[in-house]
Amino acid sequence: MEFQLLGPLTVIDDGVPVPLGGVIKRGVLAHLLIHANSVVPTSRLLAALWPGGAPLTARKMLQNAVRDLRRTLSSGAGPGHTLGGHVALTTDAPGYRLRVSTEAIDLFRFRRAVERGHADVAAGSYESAVRVLREGLELWRGAALADLVEAGLPWPELTAWENTRLNALEDLFEAELARGRHQTVLGELQAAAAAAPTQERLSCQLMLALYRCGRQTDALAAYHHIRVELIERYGLEPTPTMRKLEQAILGHAPELDPPHRPEPNRTAPSPRTDGTRPTPAPARSGLTAVRGPAATRLRRLGECTTEHRRISLVWVRYALEGQGHDPLSVQNDLCEAEKAVREEGERFGGTTGHVAGSVFSVLFGHSETGEDDAARAVRAAFAMRDRLTARTSGPAPVAAPQASLHVAVATGDAYLLFRTGEPDTAPRVTGEVADRCLRLLALAPQGQVRVCEATRRASEPDIAYQVGPEPPDGWNALQVRRQRRDTEMPLRAAL
Repeated sequence: MEFQLLGPLTVIDDGVPVPLGGVIKRGVLAHLLIHANSVVPTSRLLAALWPGGAPLTARKMLQNAVRDLRRTLSSGAGPGHTLGGHVALTTDAPGYRLRVSTEAIDLFRFRRAVERGHADVAAGSYESAVRVLREGLELWRGAALADLVEAGLPWPELTAWENTRLNALEDLFEAELARGRHQTVLGELQAAAAAAPTQERLSCQLMLALYRCGRQTDALAAYHHIRVELIERYGLEPTPTMRKLEQAILGHAPELDPPHRPEPNRTAPSPRTDGTRPTPAPARSGLTAVRGPAATRLRRLGECTTEHRRISLVWVRYALEGQGHDPLSVQNDLCEAEKAVREEGERFGGTTGHVAGSVFSVLFGHSETGEDDAARAVRAAFAMRDRLTARTSGPAPVAAPQASLHVAVATGDAYLLFRTGEPDTAPRVTGEVADRCLRLLALAPQGQVRVCEATRRASEPDIAYQVGPEPPDGWNALQVRRQRRDTEMPLRAAL
């Protein structure tokens, strides 16, 4: 016999569901199960069954429901199925009492699992915690008492149960992360964080799992997401704990590394002829030492200072077409392309960023955010495109080797990493805006400037746009509106 509250109300007797009848009868049973073995006053039952006010016939309807429940609990699901002897519904002033073993109610088994799992986590018994918590969480079959909620009985106890379930999930993820199982639980973490976007402990666990899986940018994007949610919903910034985690991720702090996994038991070495045993080889660490360029790169990241700022970012991909080009001419052409990007970017107030192969970047707003950053970025993108296009389409022998040209502009929050002691050097950009610009660059047609929705909204008073085939990140920048108005002025004056 089992009573299930963590989902639609269900009674199972020897594997057979027991018919329960209408909403009043189900509501009485559910409320008595919640307060199993305690007297529930009649007034409380009436308030629970009719939250908006009980009708004149409410007490009679309650008495009928209790009578039907006693009949159901005594007869079971049918011949050979009886609940009598295990549960009894008695009248105890000033109400009713349901006598039943709490082992038969999933809610109570879940609570015990949560308490034991929490204690195991606190004691560092992570394997036991995972086993117990998963057993408890598997008792949930959907929203608690979903059928009664649908019928208009959203009792406050249900919110408390959901909070307990969320705490159990967080304890489970903490235990799994402590066991080094970040890859295993990442999908569960993402689903849980999406369902509870302002749950800070859950978001911190997601950030840590993403970072340990080598997805630093996604970890920082998760921080940005909860920060936006907290500000928009409650006007609050993330707690110092979460901000500290963000900084630790940016600085590749060693304490974020996965825990060492225990080495398998080794066979003891055979004794020497003199009766002594050889000294065993030291156990290998679960982490491999980093040497060479990678170690230098990590040290440099640790020497950076970080700022969180809203910027506009221009990326230009200038790739030579075909094969067999003279290496010296390729080098000269890329140097000239970089010079063109730098000069046009600086002409509109931008700063040339890091270059990766044939991709050049220019930042707007990294030193001081301005309202016209997006418009200046798009104007600069036009100028870069026109100048580079002229290089590849000019008359021979002035024309450079043919190249494919793609330009993208993205606006959004970024994490800027400045080298310590070199404040004038262009920062390294990471975060959501860099990922968006990368996607746009892949979508940008040859010779066009592709911008994101945030850039379009910020610059549309100055720039004319046409939606591309992949909205909302599919806007093609057409021209500067001011120039179009200036050319139309003589015509309007003549008219």
